[in-house]
Amino acid sequence: MSGHVVKARTDHQLAARQARQMPGQWVLAGTYGSRASAVSASRQVRTGELIPSYRPAGAFRARTEVTQDGADLYVQYVPRQEGTPE
Repeated sequence: MSGHVVKARTDHQLAARQARQMPGQWVLAGTYGSRASAVSASRQVRTGELIPSYRPAGAFRARTEVTQDGADLYVQYVPRQEGTPE
């Protein structure tokens, strides 16, 4: 039997929804097969590009952690304070 593991797709809509429900808390969005893929996704989270769930731009933070299984992507919702410029 091979050691190949098939990973589930990352559900960015679910991760964004969970993060919005818990402002300031880090939420695991998914595990990527490589650090480069996770870093690319984290950039898209921060800018809101290509992944509409994380709009408006700047509403989310993202970080990655390299693990035995690949690279985990964590997201955090950071609501803007009233009167804060966008």
